[in-house]
Amino acid sequence: MAHERTSDSIWLEQADTPDSSPPPSSTTVAVIGAGIAGVSTALHLASAGVDVTVLEAGDIAGRASGRNDGQLLLGLGEHYNRIHSQFGAERAPLLWDFLQRNHDAMLAELRSANIDCDLRQAGGLRLAETEHEQHELRQAAALLRAEKRDHELLEAGDLAAHLPLARGFHGGLRLADEAIVQPASMVRGLALLAQSRGATISTGCQVRAVDGEAGDFSVVLADGRRVAAQVVVHCSAALGRDLDRTGLLGRTVFAYRGQIVATDDLPAELASQFPDCAMSSNFCYEYFRMHRRRFVLGGMRWSVPGEEVHVVDDGSHHPQISENLIAYARRHFPALADVPFPHVWTGVMAGSPDGLPLCGALPGQTGEFALLAFNGYGLSFAFLAGKCLSEMIIDGESAHEALPMFTPRRFVGQRT
Repeated sequence: MAHERTSDSIWLEQADTPDSSPPPSSTTVAVIGAGIAGVSTALHLASAGVDVTVLEAGDIAGRASGRNDGQLLLGLGEHYNRIHSQFGAERAPLLWDFLQRNHDAMLAELRSANIDCDLRQAGGLRLAETEHEQHELRQAAALLRAEKRDHELLEAGDLAAHLPLARGFHGGLRLADEAIVQPASMVRGLALLAQSRGATISTGCQVRAVDGEAGDFSVVLADGRRVAAQVVVHCSAALGRDLDRTGLLGRTVFAYRGQIVATDDLPAELASQFPDCAMSSNFCYEYFRMHRRRFVLGGMRWSVPGEEVHVVDDGSHHPQISENLIAYARRHFPALADVPFPHVWTGVMAGSPDGLPLCGALPGQTGEFALLAFNGYGLSFAFLAGKCLSEMIIDGESAHEALPMFTPRRFVGQRT
């Protein structure tokens, strides 16, 4: 099926665009990419007094960071029982703790700086499409209870109190700390904060290559200009593959495309019956929320051949995915049966073989670092990961116990 052209996300259409500065001839740290990872890294470096410049080919949050659905989640998309199965009883809690600390730190910064990004912290609902999924949610709840983590297991009869318009779900799990935001406004607000603390952010600056070595890098722009840097940080998601001279990112990181549809404003009475929280089902493969009075729904890439893996065009969308998303909405929410979904957009994400991001030094290339491949969960990781990376650059190390799980070195010698 041919892909159709699409428009910007509703987030990018609504968000103000910060001012951009021309790239300097030299900087201490050059960060490539102005999504949530690059902006967070620059904010923490600038806050520590480091001379940092962000080089962005397009606009701030113009790619995946402004083309998602704005959910701030805990525990990744996987149910916690699966995280335990994959990473083990020792590492799974470390991962959850990292996500919780990211969540707490980012929300504290947003509130302290009065960043206007429609932040709503009303929790999250993980909904079961089948009785088997509900069984796994019970297992997840047992693990969360054993670790004394805030949650509420919901059986089918409990859902009406939380989501009265829903049909066909077998139960759910509520996580009280999860939140939703307007993601483009959030990242651009953090970018303004970084600029106020001394960071330079230069948009319209596509990086073509990185030459040189630690202490004497030359970041080559597409128009021929060069920016000298002592340290280089790759925060350009799947595009980082093309700039990494070690070959590690090219072997490890892969692109895939997510798709989202949205309504216009629903009637006030109808909109008021949806909670203002993060929601998902089918092991988080489908995810939805309200934004003001709009219903926003993403997922269904699994429903088409190839699952949109290696698709890097976020200027088009797959019409079959749109049809499947709308059918999902009308099946589970009959009140939306006659509501049109005129808005559709896509975002290109970067994945890794184990589902965890890469945060740290690139092996074999002293002075180059990577913070990317969040597997669709950049908002859940990147703020704290950017702080940890800034500590590695300044102090040579960062102390969080989960960081060995994210080191790029874990993929050295592996066939991916």
